[in-house]
Amino acid sequence: MTDVCVIIGGGGHAKVLIECLALRGGVRIEGILEKNKSQWGKNILDISVLGGDELIDEMPLRGVRYFVLGIGGIGDNGRRQRLFHFGIHKGLEPMTIIHPTAIVSSWATVGSGCQILSGAIINPGAVLGRNVIINSGAIVEHDCIIGEHAHIATGAKLGGGVHVGVCAHVGLGASVRQCINVGDYAIVGAGAVVTRDVPDGETVTGCPARPFRKAFS
Repeated sequence: MTDVCVIIGGGGHAKVLIECLALRGGVRIEGILEKNKSQWGKNILDISVLGGDELIDEMPLRGVRYFVLGIGGIGDNGRRQRLFHFGIHKGLEPMTIIHPTAIVSSWATVGSGCQILSGAIINPGAVLGRNVIINSGAIVEHDCIIGEHAHIATGAKLGGGVHVGVCAHVGLGASVRQCINVGDYAIVGAGAVVTRDVPDGETVTGCPARPFRKAFS
């Protein structure tokens, strides 16, 4: 049986997901919904951009059961959070995507709508909330807890027992020491090395990571 989905958002992240779904098989992509009108009628990796988000009401009539968020999150994951709830409100189910080269322990918990991309590693005891992105080559060690709508970016590494809050962002190539808490809506900058807890809403950068406003003082 073929699952039918629609992709919401047509940026670069959508291309990665289209490839993941092609490798997975058993999925038909009905099309892409994109707010940028200049993209309407075009194709992204042979998938048609149908129009704006308002077309989501037509999707069940086309046999669509699932939605996939085709937008990433660089710092602000609020839009992904809003679109996730929008898709659910419209009666569609979030599709969980795991790239075939990712390693996900059978003792890990993966929430609905998560996207675990190529080469990522999720170790035993890790718990991922809904709509989490674990991007290419990222490592989530044992017993980490990742809050809903958070994004662990490409090549980031979380030591064992790290807690990452709701809508938080751990940037490209960043490292977070074991048992550290990264708060809700917090941002860990690219390449940062986090050795202390990061409060809710804080942005930290550098090695060792410090609040952004003090990083260059």
